[in-house]
Amino acid sequence: MEIKEKEVTLTHHKTSVEKHFVLRLFQPGDEESVINCVEEEYGDTYYRREYYDRDLLRKEIEEGNLILFVACCGDDLCGIQSFISHAPDETRMEAASQIFRKVYRGYGLPFELVKYTYEAAKTLGPSCIYASTVIFHSITQKMCEDVGMTPVAFNFGSHLTSKMHNSYNLGKSEKYGQAILIMPVGKRDAGEIYIHPEIESSVRRLYDKLGVNVNIISRAPEASDATVSDATSLSMSVNDREQSISIKVDVIGKDLMERIREVISSHSEKFWTIQLILPVNESAALTAYEDLKNEGFFYTGIRPLCSEKEQILMQYTGDVYFCFEEFSLTDDFQTLLGEVISLRRER
Repeated sequence: MEIKEKEVTLTHHKTSVEKHFVLRLFQPGDEESVINCVEEEYGDTYYRREYYDRDLLRKEIEEGNLILFVACCGDDLCGIQSFISHAPDETRMEAASQIFRKVYRGYGLPFELVKYTYEAAKTLGPSCIYASTVIFHSITQKMCEDVGMTPVAFNFGSHLTSKMHNSYNLGKSEKYGQAILIMPVGKRDAGEIYIHPEIESSVRRLYDKLGVNVNIISRAPEASDATVSDATSLSMSVNDREQSISIKVDVIGKDLMERIREVISSHSEKFWTIQLILPVNESAALTAYEDLKNEGFFYTGIRPLCSEKEQILMQYTGDVYFCFEEFSLTDDFQTLLGEVISLRRER
């Protein structure tokens, strides 16, 4: 991968101390410094476990699953920014972990690393750049918006608050979530999508902010024209440590709800949450939305431009408590949260 390093000189916003930094790709030998950086901020609680295993970290990078960038000051590694490739299943490039050592905070280094790495990611030809940011501070949300990303969704319940430790006040929510942003790159036309009338205005507003073409249909075709597959096709990831499940539906079949109910019943203990990715390129999405809502799911935003099919996100949170008033969000995320909470209360 031919990505040139970048040099920047930055001044601390309080002390006026000036330091010179080098931004570059991970190199063999950086493993120990990367692990130390993660451990300083999260101890042993960080959810991406490859950051605690030198061999696994190197393997993920060598196989192209993980693209890791670092910021250095002399011989010191100051921070990291990673990207995750989801090929061949999806065409998006995901901006993931960004972690900095405390001594190098206050120089504006995170924003410099975001600008550098996002430009590098664009050269790899993804359909979009996708980022999940935390909701207990808005710093990363704002940085992503400043480089052209658009807030599009939330993922509630991805991690148990009791198992996460870092420099920030995590608040009263029993689980915390992620605020999701998208930057269109290669895909600029979302095509024809089927969106339930209840969320049409929200979905249309988000696509308008993205600046991509989309044709939204909110009424099902005549029964004679509608087709629904017999069998649902989906993939599922279960995280026992965080008690969270991610379900990605590829084909909506007649047995969708039967399969979803099986998942709910087999993970009915306290704290289990489910994020469901629903494709919306077929009219079956309209009925599926209603069925999922009746089962306790609610809309949390769109998942655009990530693959050939357009998608929305729906969430099942059971009786997990969320203190929405404590969320620290940018204005655009706050607007979306208001729409989501309104629909959640109506379910």
